[in-house]
Amino acid sequence: MGERNRKITIRDIAAEAGVSIALVSFVMSGKTDGKGGYRVNKETAERIRSVAERLNYQPNDAARMLRSGKTNTVGVIVSDISNKFFADIARCIEDRAYKHKYTVLFGSTDENPRKLENLIEVFRNKGVDGLIVVPCEGAEQVLCSLANENFPLVLLDREVPGADLSSVVLNNRRACGQVTEVLVRQGFQRIEMISYSMNLSNIREREEGYRSCMAEHGLGEYVRIHHLRHDRFDRMTDILCDAYQRRVEAFVFATNTLAIQGVTVAFRQGWQIPRDFSMVCFDTNEAFDLYHTAAACVSQPIERFGAEALDLLLKGIEHRDQPMACTRVVLTPEILEYTNGKRVLEALSAEG
Repeated sequence: MGERNRKITIRDIAAEAGVSIALVSFVMSGKTDGKGGYRVNKETAERIRSVAERLNYQPNDAARMLRSGKTNTVGVIVSDISNKFFADIARCIEDRAYKHKYTVLFGSTDENPRKLENLIEVFRNKGVDGLIVVPCEGAEQVLCSLANENFPLVLLDREVPGADLSSVVLNNRRACGQVTEVLVRQGFQRIEMISYSMNLSNIREREEGYRSCMAEHGLGEYVRIHHLRHDRFDRMTDILCDAYQRRVEAFVFATNTLAIQGVTVAFRQGWQIPRDFSMVCFDTNEAFDLYHTAAACVSQPIERFGAEALDLLLKGIEHRDQPMACTRVVLTPEILEYTNGKRVLEALSAEG
């Protein structure tokens, strides 16, 4: 291996610069302003840094983390990392974190609050500097406890009602109202919604948007919301078959996953969309191309979700010695209209 491949140490820098090892340590750890009880001459500090750069000195990560109290690691906990929406956001967070020299740990709760609590404990034991969390139902206590400890925390996609926690969310009420409006403009009246039974902020806001749009157009009598469990889609066939018999004209699917299940049922029943019924949903999917599905979709700003969440978290980590301020970022969606699996119109941009 030889001398040329030997790792440069602060001892080498001290010898080259003609100063003590202790002095190099102070300079390389940023303690040159006298706050640590030791002031270093500006010219001497610059000479030491210049030697370190010329020798290509790489500080020991463990030592640096011990000094700073940080591991440069953050945790991201979502409901299901295999879900395309969360997978895409996770990748954006990971790419942005890498630019800030952070490593990201990922976990999925499967909408289970006990699993969320366990993941938080595991990630904290691993020394993460902060967490980005998609809260599940029943997560209020554990997340509020984190906030009370002033532990850096940002909620993603969903909020915890009544809790003063930083979050990055979509304007779900307006988005669902506007995507329902697409169906109304196309002349549909018998419009029903398929949603989840979980008490989640984003789902409830989407339901409010649907109801509001229907009421504004005098269609309140047709409002009907079908609730499914997130892990049980067997009722989808019964719901759609019953709706088909009742001549329901269109559906608003609260999530992309529900929409895919609905399209699959329609395909198996031999129905065609929009011949037999029309639909709108959140996010696009290759299944719409595969089944030649006509649909309008809410396009969520994936990159901004990731960027805003990570930036908020890093800001909280940087100022952890101060009480964390609650910041709520509301993102603006777009409504995309599709025909035969192809986008034909980009319209109705919602306000943030």
